[in-house]
Amino acid sequence: MRALLVTPPKAGVRLGETAEPAPGRDEVKVRVTECGLCGTDRDIVAGKYGTPPEGRTDLVLGHENLGKVIEVGAEARGFHVGDDVVATVRRGCGVCRFCRTQRSDFCETGFFTERGIKGRDGYLSEYYVERPEYLVRVPRPHRLSAVLLEPLSVVEKAVTQGTRVLDRMEIAPGKAPNRPRKALVAGTGAIGMLAALVLASEEFEVTAVDRHGDKTPAATRLSTIGAHHFNVSAGLSVLGEQRFDLVFDATGSAVLDFDLTSRLGTNGVLVVTGIPYGGGPMLSVPGGEILRRLVLQNQAIVGSVNANRRYFEAGLRHLTDFRRRWGTVAEQLISHRRPWTDYGSVLLGARPEGIKTVLTIGN
Repeated sequence: MRALLVTPPKAGVRLGETAEPAPGRDEVKVRVTECGLCGTDRDIVAGKYGTPPEGRTDLVLGHENLGKVIEVGAEARGFHVGDDVVATVRRGCGVCRFCRTQRSDFCETGFFTERGIKGRDGYLSEYYVERPEYLVRVPRPHRLSAVLLEPLSVVEKAVTQGTRVLDRMEIAPGKAPNRPRKALVAGTGAIGMLAALVLASEEFEVTAVDRHGDKTPAATRLSTIGAHHFNVSAGLSVLGEQRFDLVFDATGSAVLDFDLTSRLGTNGVLVVTGIPYGGGPMLSVPGGEILRRLVLQNQAIVGSVNANRRYFEAGLRHLTDFRRRWGTVAEQLISHRRPWTDYGSVLLGARPEGIKTVLTIGN
């Protein structure tokens, strides 16, 4: 079968041939219909990281996926031919307490694998096989937005972790909150936009910032959901004196992350999902001032990565809520759908404008 292949740590990507998988008795075979692309894929193509399966030099790229079941093993339960499905990404180490309880996103050993990223082939191929516990069935109304479910699951986990930190304050008995909780989202790519949708759905007052004006697709979608948008090309000072209960970073900028701590309100939490490049220059930051605020204002910084199956299921619930509140806004986050044979212009050229690019593989 055809697949998009990389050879880490060598830069580059190619459309090549690899063995077509056959399902075992407890597995399901899926025909891939489309895969979303993100910064992780581009970094792997650039040779920054990525690990092929043991004993191999090539890795099948792609982790944001949607496919259709075409074969079900005799002992596989819960799926039928024709089901639309999304597969999760991380596979646990099988050793630590979290991986043994299907929470590999908290793996303690680091010996996990991730499809399309670390030690296990991804989904940018014509077919894959998988065990049912790693598949999530997609209801037909979400067929056009379901390829967003993997990045949405990352947001679901990050927002859950952040709100749990906020909830440590509890509510004084018999007292309602003084005001709606306020959230700041940094970055309006797919992760940032999905974070804005989830937070607005959870009744946060949402502000999102990027380095673009108010005529972009992202700014238009933010207006649709009642969120505020600011262009911070000149710095965060455009926000005035605003402070926020939850700040969600989706940029991967270490410099900005430290700046964002100044926007935390009393008892606030900064949730970091963007992954800065580790080989960048050393930073000079006002460490004493930042830590002083963290202590005296009871603030917190939380990192969040990956997501287990329960967050994929939470994502489906939010897709239903998004549709009820704002119509097709989730589907509109997909700016481009291109045949996967156009992979070169998408992965090797300039990044396409818009929010999310998806490669289509089959019907």
